[in-house]
Amino acid sequence: MPSLALLVLDSPTEAAVLSSILARQGLDTRSVSRGADAIRALSRDARPDIVVMDSALRDMDGVQALRALKDHAEEEFLPVVLLSSQTGPESRVSGLMAGADDVLSKPCQGAELCARVTALLRIKAAQDSLRKAKLELERLSITDALTGLFNRRYFQYRIEQEVERCRRHGDTVALMMLDLDHFKKVNDRYGHRAGDDALCATAEVLRHELRRVDVCTRWGGEEFAVILPDTNRAGAAVVADRVLRAVRAGLRFSVAPVRGPVHRPESFRITASLGLSVYPSAGLDRAEELISSADAALYRAKDQGRNRACFAPSTGRPRAASAARVARAAVA
Repeated sequence: MPSLALLVLDSPTEAAVLSSILARQGLDTRSVSRGADAIRALSRDARPDIVVMDSALRDMDGVQALRALKDHAEEEFLPVVLLSSQTGPESRVSGLMAGADDVLSKPCQGAELCARVTALLRIKAAQDSLRKAKLELERLSITDALTGLFNRRYFQYRIEQEVERCRRHGDTVALMMLDLDHFKKVNDRYGHRAGDDALCATAEVLRHELRRVDVCTRWGGEEFAVILPDTNRAGAAVVADRVLRAVRAGLRFSVAPVRGPVHRPESFRITASLGLSVYPSAGLDRAEELISSADAALYRAKDQGRNRACFAPSTGRPRAASAARVARAAVA
């Protein structure tokens, strides 16, 4: 796909000449005569790859327009070639100091303009590639490789952020911890591949049942943690009921055992236990306490027979979370 050059020039004749020159180099061009129109062009789907702009425009100073363009480009590298009617080095220095990536005196030679535009587009391609790689590395650093959900590292960042937001603005946030019941037996009888399939299926159920604003993470092993912003106790109960029903309906499998004399597929289903806690609540002041409270509630759900949801007590500070996690490791 050809690169798009945005020409910001007062003179229609000059714009037509430069457009023809750049088109011969394989570039698409679009022309506007005002700085404000150039800024609006950055909001369109077809964003320009490079801008060639006059330093003197009718509606604003070229340096002012240049800075506005750079600001609107945000993290993306948008090269700007400034065309100046002044020939002295002072004008080039002034333009470069203002943020231009290159400055040419008018009238400029077509060959030189094409060469400088081509060089800047090479730099942009390299910058775009680095930015894409950086974003991908950032995504991988907060993503669970198996399920594609956010990982525990990202959960820790977001839960602290949400609790602080609620503290400042008086909002509520609910935390739901979900643990698959008897998951060790699934791995032992049907193999770890079947276990991985069950984890991925659980992730899909959560994606389908939760809102886009909810933060769904794999906490570790067969356990998931879901942050529910702007959700009170009643709302969390509705979400928990919906998730439990979806898990019961969706986590059904037919897999042959990996051990024993019979290797015909067996049908089995997986259920989940949920623990929920809401901030603010009595005894909860920090994100760590919200996590401990939901964790203790999850253990209560396990202790009461699994395949259910339990809320943390509405009063009092949770104290059993550490022991609960140790005990659950033995019975999960």
